[in-house]
Amino acid sequence: MRNTWMLTAIASFCVLAFTAIRVGAQSVQPTSETYSWSGELVSFDANGRTITVKSRVVGDQALKDLPQFKSGERIVLTWSGFDTYADAILRVVRYDAAKKWNEPFMFPVEFVAYESPRQYVTFKFQVPAASVEAIKSLKPGEWVTATAKHRPSSEAEAITAVIAYTASAARTSTN
Repeated sequence: MRNTWMLTAIASFCVLAFTAIRVGAQSVQPTSETYSWSGELVSFDANGRTITVKSRVVGDQALKDLPQFKSGERIVLTWSGFDTYADAILRVVRYDAAKKWNEPFMFPVEFVAYESPRQYVTFKFQVPAASVEAIKSLKPGEWVTATAKHRPSSEAEAITAVIAYTASAARTSTN
């Protein structure tokens, strides 16, 4: 009888633990298709539709690996964030066209520079045509907010919008 109770208790514990692990893993997945992040405008080429911004870096991996990249190299950024908002760049890897980069908070860019003392990375990416008017009057040093897809099907779909930074735009994301 005692063994039956012990076996029942162990089985119940295993079922509860398995359920908790599954629920925890699911809660990490974003509930939105997009997220927003902000960066300081360095330059904008309206004709080429390319924007250069700099953003904050966190995390040991990114801080360690960023100095190895050279200006003009393709890299993939992974942002530190939750659901619809990303705060800083958490991880950086060399771009590999053969690999899929469709994890949440991830997209490819062109590396420009890394400012080690301030822990900022400068990078360049393509701006959607619909965003050109919204940002062409901005000056270097002003901030922008970009909306990006969590799992873009192509690099062209990674960034869906770029607008002038406002506190409300930084907290919300468009779907």
